[in-house]
Amino acid sequence: MTHDISPDEVRASLRAFFGDHPGIAEARRLRDAGGGADDDLARAGFDERRWAAIAEQIGLTAMAAPEDRGGLELGVAHLVAAAEECGAALYPGPARAALLVGWSLRALPSSGLPQELEERIERFLTGRAVPALAAAGEDAPAPTLTAGRLHGTAARVTHGRVADLVLCPVRTDQGPAMALAAIPPQAARSALATVDLTTPRADITVDGAPAVPVTAPGDRADLERHRTVAWLLAAAEQVGGAEGCLAAMVSYAAVREQFGRPIGSYQAIQHRCADTAIDATAARALVAAGANACDGGDRENAHRLALLARAEAAECFLAAAGGLIQVSGGVGFTWEHDAHLYFRRARATAVAEGTPEQFRHRAVEAGCLELLTAPIS
Repeated sequence: MTHDISPDEVRASLRAFFGDHPGIAEARRLRDAGGGADDDLARAGFDERRWAAIAEQIGLTAMAAPEDRGGLELGVAHLVAAAEECGAALYPGPARAALLVGWSLRALPSSGLPQELEERIERFLTGRAVPALAAAGEDAPAPTLTAGRLHGTAARVTHGRVADLVLCPVRTDQGPAMALAAIPPQAARSALATVDLTTPRADITVDGAPAVPVTAPGDRADLERHRTVAWLLAAAEQVGGAEGCLAAMVSYAAVREQFGRPIGSYQAIQHRCADTAIDATAARALVAAGANACDGGDRENAHRLALLARAEAAECFLAAAGGLIQVSGGVGFTWEHDAHLYFRRARATAVAEGTPEQFRHRAVEAGCLELLTAPIS
């Protein structure tokens, strides 16, 4: 079924929601959490009631999910639009995890999974279960999936202290795969110290958690397809972060005065903002091209573009976050200012699953230079 929903409408609905419920305000609360009324916030890493509202009012958990499970089954172009808006708002909740978990459900049957897993999926789709992503880089440890049961440690899991449904790399008898696991409440969870204050992580150790592969074990092409979508969502979130930095830079430059005039009237500030806008536009175009290639079934070019997008978006976000600190002047270096929240997320995401240089090298190995001469439909 084709839904009459455009990516721009997805973008507008989330922008309106965060206009009424700023994600950055939730990130500030998380920064300052540590006692009293914010104990639950500090443990979860986000406001769970707000997350339920996003699932109910915006349908974020249903956007990517298959129709046979009550989802909208929207295209990747819609999903990256959602990830970008969440990134721009610096929303600390499990938005990107929800989009990727929802998309991964398309590989599963509509029924017949282990009961505990079925129940978790149903709760996830209504915003009552927390989706999460385990580290999936080449250096990340992978638990073992045997006879539908997961054994071992899922590393650096986003929102790992409260995660209910985790997407993680696994080892099987047939080879590597990605799997979806229902994490039992009694699982051992070890909180980790992280640079990014808006995305707490934990290692989760399980012994027999119900799990099911969402890529064919040992099928490298299927695993690559899954990673392509994951990288595009991550890049979109980074582009959104850069756009959030740019908006803050422009807003501050318009009101902060020096030598009797707004600092935004000085060329150095204007050029900094313009460079950020150009970089963000270029990275966003790569993400959009990759998403369109995914939706069009062009797996080869989608993979190449996703690798390039991850590299460009990471560097764009890093530069934008650094620019926000510089444009903000002395106040930009303080704990109370928002700049370091963006900067910390930019730093953390820039090395997730590889550095920009490594992603570019992989893109070249994948034949991305052909994109210079071959038109992309």
